[in-house]
Amino acid sequence: MTIRYDYHLHSDFSGDCEIPSEFMIERALTLGLQGLCFTEHHDQDLPEQELVFTLDFDAYVRKMSRLKSQYADRIRICSGIEFGIMKHLPPVLQTLLEKYSFDFVIASLHFVDGKDPYYPEYFIERSERECYEEFLKTEYETLKCFPPQSYDTLGHMDFIVRYGPNQNREYSYEAYADYIDPILRLLIENGKCLEVNTGGFKYGLGEPNPCAGVLRRYRELGGELLTIGSDAHDPKHLCFDFDRVQALLLDLGFRYYAIFQQRKSEMLPLNG
Repeated sequence: MTIRYDYHLHSDFSGDCEIPSEFMIERALTLGLQGLCFTEHHDQDLPEQELVFTLDFDAYVRKMSRLKSQYADRIRICSGIEFGIMKHLPPVLQTLLEKYSFDFVIASLHFVDGKDPYYPEYFIERSERECYEEFLKTEYETLKCFPPQSYDTLGHMDFIVRYGPNQNREYSYEAYADYIDPILRLLIENGKCLEVNTGGFKYGLGEPNPCAGVLRRYRELGGELLTIGSDAHDPKHLCFDFDRVQALLLDLGFRYYAIFQQRKSEMLPLNG
């Protein structure tokens, strides 16, 4: 494996994870990683029945500072957030960025009109296509509300297919091109990265999120900026199928991926 940085993972600072940060770091050392970036969830204004996804920023910043110092001579530890985007939240993210210093910010859509695609109820009384179209349309319209300087990459762009009744069996770039192209063009125009999230392999899709067809189209449109992350919530999923995604990206014509420190990007070769 030549991808030595995982830039999407969670620990017990995220509402859906119970793993201490140190466990993730020790696993990264075992794998021979050169660096990793914690990207803890912060989703607010959620329905009451949801898990609590609001991040304790002060405690998180304190611990990350300690871990960066503790492991400084062994591995690069970066601290980021995965911010759950909604149309009314750009001022919230801006306030957080003014108060705290993060290395990396993922913008991710997790909820559509207060509904969570993770649950089967999201798909009730609607076709799968209607649900996928709604998600992608909302993703584009919401991302447009966020100033480009407020985030670094778009997380798991088509992750809704993980949970659809047929997952990705009837999903492709071509089938949803009218909804996907605007997202890709917006990222390119704003100089933002597109995340390649290997969680899709973990969920049995046979592809990352976004899928190979979307990545191919991104490249055709001139997109070159990628970040790579496993979306691990457990040490065993760190760098999940990174060899597989490396081969895919090289085959599609990509040669570099980006890592971030203090919101500044560094381009690393995919093949060495």
